Amino acid sequence: MATFLYSALSLAALLQAPQSGGSLPADSTALLWARVAHDSGDGRGWLMLGRVYLDLSEHAHAPPHFAAQDTLWVRALLDTADRALGRAAALLSAARANPEADSARVLRVGAWSARSRLAWEERGPAAGPQEWGPVPADLKLPPVLEELGENLLRACPTWGVLLTAHAADSYAAWYMRFSRGLRPDLLVVPLAAVRSDPVLQARLAQDLKLGRRSERAAWLLEIVKHRPVCVSMGFDRPPEVGSRIRWSARPLVWTTGPEGKHDHVPPHDFVFAALRMALDVREVWAEPALTLYGRAARATPALCGALATFRLTGEIPSCRR
Repeated sequence: MATFLYSALSLAALLQAPQSGGSLPADSTALLWARVAHDSGDGRGWLMLGRVYLDLSEHAHAPPHFAAQDTLWVRALLDTADRALGRAAALLSAARANPEADSARVLRVGAWSARSRLAWEERGPAAGPQEWGPVPADLKLPPVLEELGENLLRACPTWGVLLTAHAADSYAAWYMRFSRGLRPDLLVVPLAAVRSDPVLQARLAQDLKLGRRSERAAWLLEIVKHRPVCVSMGFDRPPEVGSRIRWSARPLVWTTGPEGKHDHVPPHDFVFAALRMALDVREVWAEPALTLYGRAARATPALCGALATFRLTGEIPSCRR
């Protein structure tokens, strides 16, 4: 039918793609396609389908790293994930299924961040939306994550590398960097991707001119010699604790490496209005943001003043002492 989202030819191409990067979960995928074919208005079915293809694209970066062997196939996976998640967000919003609609939007941002990662492996971190975009105008995040992304970007030193922890802080920082154009001086990358993906690691080392010792565990040790590094407090603690890297706690991030004199943002300059509103209506993405901010308040107690401005100290145990 003309309004159906995917052509039979596109689906056939995906299912017949080489399997060396991780096989498609054929049974579950076929059932999901049958489900949305039977009811093209099934928002939850589209959401589940988008998750499957997004996960597949991530598995393509694992050994033997099929993403480097057939980038067209991985782009096709991401195209499918993007369309399925966009469809899910629209349908679930119309059905007033707000938590699931927000999750579909957030995962769609994840699909676009995965597209940028694929381009960085091919062309280096200087590749921007002109190579892998453009970023769709309708790409959106819940306000609480937009606020989180802006706060993290503001916390990082000039020309730094921001290492993120999980979906919430990774997608939030990436979105504000590339969809909103904030802090173009920063490189935003999930730490897990750098650690697990030797192709990405090698390309970053090459473009950042890190030298021969930049492989595996020495990658972080090398990069802090050249650029400031900030690590999201989405992590319980900074990486490589006990090594030669010395970390300093700043509001929302741990930092190390060379910094300018004017790189410190005062704690009272951070804003948490969207978090307050998200908690009031029990938004699903408020919890990971609150966890990060709570950890930040323990590490930098001066942040409690800014949190108090937005009536959040009652939500942060360390600020109630």
